Amino acid sequence: MMIYAQPLSDDIRRISEPHMIGYEQPLNEKIRLFMRLELLMGRFQYHISTGPKPEDTVAALHLLLDLYNLSARLDVKSEILKEIDRMGQSARLLLRKEEADATRLDAVLEQLNYHSDVLYQQRGQLGQHLKNHMFFNSLRQRSTLPGGLNGFDIPLFHYWQEQAINVRVDDLREWIEPYVTANAAARDLLNIVRDFGERHDELAKEGFYQSMLEARKPYQMMRVELPDNVDYYPEISAGKQRFTLRFVNADMLAERGKQNQKDVPFTLVLCSF
Repeated sequence: MMIYAQPLSDDIRRISEPHMIGYEQPLNEKIRLFMRLELLMGRFQYHISTGPKPEDTVAALHLLLDLYNLSARLDVKSEILKEIDRMGQSARLLLRKEEADATRLDAVLEQLNYHSDVLYQQRGQLGQHLKNHMFFNSLRQRSTLPGGLNGFDIPLFHYWQEQAINVRVDDLREWIEPYVTANAAARDLLNIVRDFGERHDELAKEGFYQSMLEARKPYQMMRVELPDNVDYYPEISAGKQRFTLRFVNADMLAERGKQNQKDVPFTLVLCSF
């Protein structure tokens, strides 16, 4: 009896093919700041999404404290506005070139102008609305201690935890609002950078790769893409002029992962705008 192989359905083919994991590396402190803001806001939104549990509101509160500390050290809004201006100038310069994608660049400029208008309407620095907030400050003072956010040291915190879940979520949404506005701008800036990336298929000989960065291009981020079914990951070291990649075996128990000694094919994306 002969057995004929059946063609794979699209669903089965998608399952059998490996997905790609992208390892992003910021190439300057401004992009690093925006990525941290994006990360914290993504986690915050997750915890207050549809059907949050009581524990989620406490986790969201911890993230709000992290966001406040981030904006207390740096003028995040000012950094975003500076980058909007810089990207706007870059977009207008690109539009002068004959090969420019005018439709795409016009959409970028429209995004940038929108975020600029919204942020200029926002008064003061990011987080200023919480600076004199009594409840928030009592939490902030104890948040650096292990287990510092508790009901026996801060009775008001215990009272807040006992409120209905919708009351706590409404409070969190009110307190986070300025960060939502800033993050929307920072996220779009990051996505513009990601979208204007140059993709190259490369090979790391014996798990090591080194290359130069073109000085004339304002590279802001790099991404290394690998299939999700491999057992190694990239360690990225990048400066203004050059970068190195070391592909390391993913041994969670080892003190320091050993470099993969095999040749590693990967996709390198260098992003600039």
